[in-house]
Amino acid sequence: MSISFVIADDHVLMRQGLIQLLSADSDLKVIGECGDGIALIELVLKLNPDVVVMDISMPHMSGLVAIDKLLAQRPDSKVLVLSMHDEQEYIEAMREAGAKGYILKESSGDKLISAIKAVANGRTTFPDSVEKNLDMHNTTKYLNPVSVLTRREREVFFLVVAGNTSRKIAELLAMSLKTAENHRSNIYKKLQVSSSAELVRLAGKAGLLE
Repeated sequence: MSISFVIADDHVLMRQGLIQLLSADSDLKVIGECGDGIALIELVLKLNPDVVVMDISMPHMSGLVAIDKLLAQRPDSKVLVLSMHDEQEYIEAMREAGAKGYILKESSGDKLISAIKAVANGRTTFPDSVEKNLDMHNTTKYLNPVSVLTRREREVFFLVVAGNTSRKIAELLAMSLKTAENHRSNIYKKLQVSSSAELVRLAGKAGLLE
């Protein structure tokens, strides 16, 4: 039985190349593609793929926000992140958000195919550098703001960092302005900052700026 998957990447040529590469494997079947986080969520909820292959840097809604929203609506989604970002902070942030795997775009086609099959079969696959550091995680944890935030707060966090106002965040997340402002206030308190500018600087130090 073939493994169905969807691909989300904002570069059309990258998507087309990946589809051509992966479709050559008889065990894999692409059933959808898109170029941004919002479209990805709609696509996954409609098509129910076995695996979601997604980038982090996408317009309208980044992968860091999209994975939270997706898993909130479809918790059993198996997400494999395909990204150019090799910083440990990005990898760990996606792992904590619920991704089952993370592979770099510089990897070989065979490695990507193996990663998709591994995730589809319930296994996890992350870069060796992250796997080796997991045992040391509690004692040598780097600054990772999202680790202390709730799922909803993480969504607001990345939208604030992207420069959105509370009113725009309320619109994007379908919540009241007051709720958006409360989330923003809670994030500031938890991360001990007093402005969006400080939040952006904190995100930058943690390697979470795209």
